[in-house]
Amino acid sequence: MKVLLLVAVIIAAVIILGYAVFDNAHKFEPSECRNCHIDSERDPRSLTAPVTELCRRCHKKFSGKSSHPVGIIPVTAKVPPDFVLQNGKLTCVTCHNIHAERFTQFGEKTYFLRRQVTGREFCLSCHTTMIPEGGHRAVLGVAHLSARFQVTDSSQPLDQLSMECISCHDGIAGKLTDFGAGIWRHETSSHPIGVDYQESRMKDGNLKPLSSVGKKIRLFSGRIGCGTCHDAYSRLPNHLVMSNVGSRLCIRCHNL
Repeated sequence: MKVLLLVAVIIAAVIILGYAVFDNAHKFEPSECRNCHIDSERDPRSLTAPVTELCRRCHKKFSGKSSHPVGIIPVTAKVPPDFVLQNGKLTCVTCHNIHAERFTQFGEKTYFLRRQVTGREFCLSCHTTMIPEGGHRAVLGVAHLSARFQVTDSSQPLDQLSMECISCHDGIAGKLTDFGAGIWRHETSSHPIGVDYQESRMKDGNLKPLSSVGKKIRLFSGRIGCGTCHDAYSRLPNHLVMSNVGSRLCIRCHNL
């Protein structure tokens, strides 16, 4: 048994090492340094273009709707010293050290994040304002007295973004993968998440064709999620993806 355990540990170590050596997308050749650096040896900080522009040359799919905003001065977030700002502004390298791939304690890739954690734990490195005044006691008072999310179909998994949202806003302490489609209760109304839009439209004639919904309304593999109506980086009330004055957001999907 001990021999098998030792073999398993060695295999795991080899796999992790293999990822670090062979699966590093940023393992550049010396001749490639000039693509980003004016003189990488004398002054590594001398870049041929702003760092965000350099990152987007390869990471073209990322936009303001799908990633953290850059080029802004953080106001509500408390940025720690090991997170790099340029002229006081956020850039891609604020959160990512593009020349140092790290792994979590479980051997999972962190995609060049500056700390060996991912997800909510990494976000809390800066966004400590997510924790209500009063700390754990305040969270318990909100979460456990009246849960706001009710699972209706555990066979339909939620998208990752919705699970992250619920983990904070409903104070769920269990495994997020155990939660499926359900109903989220707002202060004065409720809305399903995790349900397929097209299937719901077939059952409910009040939903508009998907072709007329608009680009601001995001679906996740065809399903409704928290990110369908909300954007964590939106400056609108309740972080909506668009104004709901006159029910403008609601009528993007619903025939009212």
